[in-house]
Amino acid sequence: MGTLWQDVRYAGRMLRKSPGFLAIALITLAVGIGANTIMFSAVNALLFRPAQVKDPEQLALCEARNIARAFPYSAYVDMRDDNPAFTDLMAHDPALKFVTLGREDIARHASAMFVSANYFSVLGVAPAHGRTFLPEEERQGAEPVVVLSHRTWQRQGADPGLVGAQVTINGRFFRVVGIAPERFTGTAFLGPDLWLPLGSYGLVGHVPWEKPDNPASESWNYPAVAPVGRLRSGLTMSTAQARLQSLAPRLKERCPTWWTANGLLCLSHLPKLIPHHRGDDWNARGGISLFLMSISAVVLLIACLNLANMTIVQGAARHREIAIRLAIGGGRLRIVQQLLIESLELAILGGALGLVLAFWGTRLVNVWVGSLKLPFDLAGSLRIDLDVRVLAATLGFCVVATVLSGLRPALQLSRRDVVSDLKESDSGVLRSARRACRPRSLSVICQIALSVVLVMGAALFTRSALQTGPAHSGLCFDGKLLVEVDPLVAGFDRAGSQQVYEALTERLRAMPGVQTVSLSYSFPFAEEGESGGSVKEYAPGGEDDASRSPPANEVMVYRVGVDYFESMGMPLLQGRSFDRLDNARDAEPVAVIDDRIARKLRPDGNALGCLIQFGARSFSPPCRVVGIVPHLQIVSNNKADQAQIYVPLWSRLPVFIHLRTAGTSSATESALLRQIPAEIHKVDSHLPVVSVTTLADRYRNNPFVSATRMGARLAIGFGAMALFLASLGIYAVKGYMVASRTSEIGIRKALGATPRDVLGMVLREGMVLTLAGLFVGLLLGLAAARLIASLLYGIRPIDPVSIVVAVALLGVASLLAGYIPARRAARVDPMVALRCE
Repeated sequence: MGTLWQDVRYAGRMLRKSPGFLAIALITLAVGIGANTIMFSAVNALLFRPAQVKDPEQLALCEARNIARAFPYSAYVDMRDDNPAFTDLMAHDPALKFVTLGREDIARHASAMFVSANYFSVLGVAPAHGRTFLPEEERQGAEPVVVLSHRTWQRQGADPGLVGAQVTINGRFFRVVGIAPERFTGTAFLGPDLWLPLGSYGLVGHVPWEKPDNPASESWNYPAVAPVGRLRSGLTMSTAQARLQSLAPRLKERCPTWWTANGLLCLSHLPKLIPHHRGDDWNARGGISLFLMSISAVVLLIACLNLANMTIVQGAARHREIAIRLAIGGGRLRIVQQLLIESLELAILGGALGLVLAFWGTRLVNVWVGSLKLPFDLAGSLRIDLDVRVLAATLGFCVVATVLSGLRPALQLSRRDVVSDLKESDSGVLRSARRACRPRSLSVICQIALSVVLVMGAALFTRSALQTGPAHSGLCFDGKLLVEVDPLVAGFDRAGSQQVYEALTERLRAMPGVQTVSLSYSFPFAEEGESGGSVKEYAPGGEDDASRSPPANEVMVYRVGVDYFESMGMPLLQGRSFDRLDNARDAEPVAVIDDRIARKLRPDGNALGCLIQFGARSFSPPCRVVGIVPHLQIVSNNKADQAQIYVPLWSRLPVFIHLRTAGTSSATESALLRQIPAEIHKVDSHLPVVSVTTLADRYRNNPFVSATRMGARLAIGFGAMALFLASLGIYAVKGYMVASRTSEIGIRKALGATPRDVLGMVLREGMVLTLAGLFVGLLLGLAAARLIASLLYGIRPIDPVSIVVAVALLGVASLLAGYIPARRAARVDPMVALRCE
């Protein structure tokens, strides 16, 4: 133990003797270990952090396999009251329902989940304020009540008096009975903004004007559910699943229209990403975690390669010290131990600095994620913190850094020839340091190559994010505003809502600075349209005949109003836009198509007047093409670039109000955004305004666009780290090499070498390694690009621009890292250099 403590003290003294080496080494390790700590914190939250429920390992999701739809409410009740596998059984709607939440003339969109009354008790969750649901509140016809999430409560002002108050959900009054605890999102990360009893589904789970065939039917008043049970003591998942099969005959008897002959009850762990995922989603979470840790591991490897190079070069000057220790009886193992302890001290100090970087980095990431306008509480459910697992992982990273950066240099330095090292003069020491720089070729090539991979990946993700930008959409977003109101929340029926939209259109059109106003039910860049299937030309009397033109690919159908194309600034290539007569009941069905469909229908694009049919053709009448507009590039997680068809609103109630301003300056837009709510309230003072925003902001808040940009920023961060570490490593090795050759450079200059000759000599020595690293990195980068091809949008994995950017950045960074020491060498005074001997 005394020997170990002596080695620790000696290692500390040796590190203090080289402050420049110590500073660069600590920065290198801090960046590498800090980046891995931040990424492991995210992986820890994704994989290992337990859900915010009691004993989550005892919970199981029950699924009916070989059956088309989820459990009907009656089947759930039957299982809840009598089953051989669970002590408690609750249920929730597998999918989130998007509703409009209103309070005091303020409305916003929110996601809701319908749950059983025992939802919170089965999960073992107590409310932060108020209470949860009572058993009688689950039944259809009970008083409408709601439990708000903590985030929704904060958005409503965090008023404790909200418990017991009335809010409106899709125009229906609900009483708030409780507030969920902070960061609770249910059984999955992407949880709802509010929870509603199952029996309230008939109030807000349908289109307001939709009329049921049977108002008392179960399918109208209760949603299909996913049962979640708490296993009985001592039961495993497989044993419980075997016991549940005894319920099959009873389910077949009581729900004959639902249960099939080959139906099977299966149990699985609760999904943690999204509540409506079927079965355990460990593979999905594991894939995301592996991707994140692989990127950060490359950064740590680059850092360790840099440190190993610097350790060998710096240790070459200590070869006489090591030779003397070997000559007086020190064993090779003892030398290796001493050098490894120095590396361990470096790694621990670097890990401490890395923890500081991780502490602030995780907070910046949490703030950044929290600032994203997402429809779910991702910042709360996936909050990144430093806990015991993260601290243990950081210690593990320090050990890995010690082995990767210290073992090979220790073994190499301990294999020195004692006799020759003792005979060497000071000039021999310098020559040894110079020789130590040469074998580092492979390490330098590796770190440059790995840096190329990360920088090229950053360029690909950045290019992909740019492809989602407004500039590539085919539409100018300047001077376009978007307004959402919800007359249903204010108590208007369908006819009254239509009148409100007409009054708002006239009112907003009269505002100074407004050029055009229009309405739409759905439109590109904000809401997904209806799938129109394939489109083909309709031949009267030849419904069963093949079309005269080949069918177009699957299209999206959008329902828009009068003056929509003018409001959006979309030019009409041919024909006309919609007028008021097109919405009449007895009007001929018409459509406006984009030029892509037009070219499919007619090679010359002249499809005006064609009769087309799309969607469910057995129910959809043929539409006459009255206009052709340019194709728009719509950003979505569907990589297929779908063509667009626009049809009149017909019987649909508008959702969006589009305004086109006379000016496109940000000042004009800001002024109108402030004035529009007041103008809306002049039409009806109680009319809730859901949102007033620019079309560009609405586009940028698209979840897919936000996710793409998030990935690009993450890739840029890791690419910048790799570039910085590679440059720092090259600079450190070059700088020490130049310092070790001071006398040689002095002799060269004394014999007539010019500063330019010296500068060129130093730069040429590193140029071959740089080119080799760039070539190897380019091959690795192309292979990695194919692996991430599914994550890219709008570009191919082999992207010439990304390749050029990556090679240019690494080439310039390597050149600059070598130029600074080379310039210092070129300025060496020959007389001063010769005195060094």
